[in-house]
Amino acid sequence: MRKIFTHYHNLNKVGLWLSILCTVHCLAMPFLLTSLPYLSKNAISEQSEILLIGVSAGLAIFLLRKDYKNHHNSTPLRLLLVALIFNILGIFFVPHAYEMFFNVTGGLLMASAYGLNWYWHKRACHSTGHQH
Repeated sequence: MRKIFTHYHNLNKVGLWLSILCTVHCLAMPFLLTSLPYLSKNAISEQSEILLIGVSAGLAIFLLRKDYKNHHNSTPLRLLLVALIFNILGIFFVPHAYEMFFNVTGGLLMASAYGLNWYWHKRACHSTGHQH
């Protein structure tokens, strides 16, 4: 049972997939909005973007901070910070023409932070001799 609480591998996978889903969402939006305009008012909105980024970011902060205590490499956290800056700028501050670039870049950086965190976590687990 302790293994479940010390290794959040399933949550890491969920966070990685949320970041990837966010990136796919940002890439697909222009096509969805032009081909399916009725969705833009209901299912796919700015609120869904904020929710997706917020859930993914909250999970990332929780997991990456927790894993940092094990592997002491701050690169994933720094990547996450840059990703969040890109996403916040993309949603709230940049002109609409640049929103997709900022949000896709933020999603890719967040997925990279998860990937790097996974790498460092596996190295820390291997060096301490316990399995994940």
